[in-house]
Order: sequence, then structure tokens, then C-alpha cells
Amino acid sequence: MCSAEAERQPLSLLRDIELNVLECKVCFERFGSSPARRPCALPCGHAVCRHCASALCRRRGQQAQEAAAAAQLECPFCRRSGPLSQAADCLPLLQLAELLSGAGGGPSAAAPPPPPAGGGGGDRRPELSAIFGGWGRLLNPRGLAVCGRSGAVAVVQDGEQPLGLFERGGRPLPGPGREQPLRYPLDVALAGGGQLLLVTDAGDSSLKVFGWRAAAGGRPELQLSHGGFGLPWGLASASADGAVLLLTDWARGSLLRLTLRLPDGGALLRRESLSERLCRPREVAVCPLHGSIHVVEHLAPGPGRRLSTFDSRGQLLRRMDGLGPGPSLPAGLSAIAVDSQGNVLLADGDRGAVLCVGTVDKADRRTIIESGLVRPVALACTGDGSLIVLDAGDHTWKVYTSPQQEPTVLG
Repeated sequence: MCSAEAERQPLSLLRDIELNVLECKVCFERFGSSPARRPCALPCGHAVCRHCASALCRRRGQQAQEAAAAAQLECPFCRRSGPLSQAADCLPLLQLAELLSGAGGGPSAAAPPPPPAGGGGGDRRPELSAIFGGWGRLLNPRGLAVCGRSGAVAVVQDGEQPLGLFERGGRPLPGPGREQPLRYPLDVALAGGGQLLLVTDAGDSSLKVFGWRAAAGGRPELQLSHGGFGLPWGLASASADGAVLLLTDWARGSLLRLTLRLPDGGALLRRESLSERLCRPREVAVCPLHGSIHVVEHLAPGPGRRLSTFDSRGQLLRRMDGLGPGPSLPAGLSAIAVDSQGNVLLADGDRGAVLCVGTVDKADRRTIIESGLVRPVALACTGDGSLIVLDAGDHTWKVYTSPQQEPTVLG
């Protein structure tokens, strides 16, 4: 191992500790010795800062003393409730935060230096560079889309704002009004250069198209609701302008190609079935190089998964299910994306990991992210080579960048 690589490892470890251990995952402030930032261990074992622990309290009773005695803490991660009186300072975390601060730790000190110019080869794993969201900003997120032009992020989730919109740096943008009929959204895609938002809604088995109009005051409005599906689930853009999309129908076992009228999204021009008799298809992704389509089937009975790959006309190219000579698939496969080189990336929601299984022409399984994730449910590859992971376990989305590239400045 070269000396430069050996020096990078301790710094990278410190950076991982700063981002994954010493931050409150509700407000994303660093733990510290001040009263508001002291790490507090909840009755379930999870830790947040004292400020957020106080905000999570549900107080009962009319008098101040009664309210304090009856205050209940609900963990934002596992939802377990317990009395405030059982919450205490998490001394190991506090001591670690103070130790690293005293040693000159912190995000700037822990950040690894950029690789040397023309730096050595080898397979470098992506590194965590930013975290956005958190409990109170996202609630049980399920689907993710990123605008290729602006870097804006769209997330479908539970709560009062089932379609959440955010700037590249994480600042919330106005979403659809509460009167907009989204019941239980499962996935989201962008079309028309980010001017249209498409959402699969399991609540009424429809595909809904939102667009921006000047009279809406900057909020997207529902322009079209298209039904006739069994249970529409996954969405993926299949053309550069977003006029063609792929949709999986879980109930009918089908892969559909939809053509939209752009730029106003006035109507669906064509609805074409590319493949039938799939087994409960959900996640779908399209290769930006060759247009090949990757669909994750959820086999029944049992928790098994199968990855089916089709060409742009719907002809089956290959299937991976772990039974043949190719790479095995994780039983907890929960998300899929394809990067600019045609590599297929898979999220394992059970292990909190992201894997690469190679390209259509060359299968090659390897783990590229194995720590820092709780329950990844969606992946998105951006034009600058970053990977965005939607993590339902801690209600965040996380940005990973390649060590070979300069870190992306967000915000």
C-alpha cells in the first residue's frame, strides 16, 4: 500500500465518525458539551442532542410539574416511546466528541485531502460528502428523483407534504398544495427538463403529472391523472427530454412505456406494454448509454429478488436471480440505478449497503458502500458523478462522491 493511501485511511475514518456518529440525526448538528448539544440516550438506546430530545417530548397534564413528570419521548427512528426521566447523557459519545475536538477534529480536519494529481489507479469507493433531510423534514421517504439541470431533489413520502421538493443544497421548495390529491405515492420521476413531476399513486392506482404555472405562485399543480393501472409502482425516465418513461405495474406484472406530450404534459400520447408476466415488478432503471432497462422482480413466495434486463424494445437480455453462474442478488434488494458507465447499482435495505453488479456485458459484484446507511430505499446517479441515496431508516438523503473528483459544493 502506498504511503499516501495509508495516510488517507485514518483521515477517512475520522470523517466517517464525524458524519455518522457524532451528529444528531434529527438536526444534523454536531454533539458537544454545551447544554443543548449534549448527546442524550433515549430509552430505546438511540441518541439525539438534548435540544431535539426536548422537542420530541409529548407533555401531558395541566400543571408544569405534572407535565414534566408525564413527559414522553418518542424515538424518531424506531418510534418507541418512553418517559423523559429515563433519558440520560450518552457519556461515551460525549467523551468521543470532546476527544476529537481536543485533537483538532471536526469536519475540516477529518476531511481527506484530495488525491494526488494523476493519482494511482484501483477501485475507489464513493465517500459520503453531505446529508440532508432528517426527522421533521422527511417522513418515511420512498421514492427519489434528481433534476439533471438544477440538481433539485424530489422525494415522495408520508405526512402532510407527500411530494417534497428541495434545492440542491437541501432548502425546501414550495410543493403541491394540500388540496392536491396524492394519497399514497410510491415513486417519482422528472420530465421536460424538470418542468414536470410524475408520481405513481397507490392510493387510487394512478399516475399523476404535476407542472408549474405562473398563476400557481411557484407551486406545482396537478395537470393530469391517468388511471387504468393495477398497482403502478416504479418510474424511470427513458429519454433525454423526459418525454418517454418506464412504469412497472406490480399487480399486473407488466413493464409499460409511456409517452408524454411536452412541454405542458397535456396528455399521454401512447401507452405501450414492453413485457408481461413479470413477478411483482417494482424498481426500474434505464442505462443512459445503451437504453437497456433493468427491472427488479419480487419473487413469490419468499423474499427472493430477480433482476431482469431488457433492451429498449422489450426483448429480454438476461436475468439474475442468484441461482445461475452470475452474481447473487441480495434478498433485501430495495433500489436500483445505473451510472454513466452503465454499471448497475443495487441497494440492500436489509444490510444498509449499496452494491455494483457490473454492466450488461460484464457482471462483477462488489460492495461500494457498506457503512453509514440504515435502510436505503432509492438511488439516483447525477450528471457530475455523484450518487444520491434515499435512506428511510433515518429519513435523509445522502450524497456520495468519488474520491477522484473534487467534492461537490452543495447549496
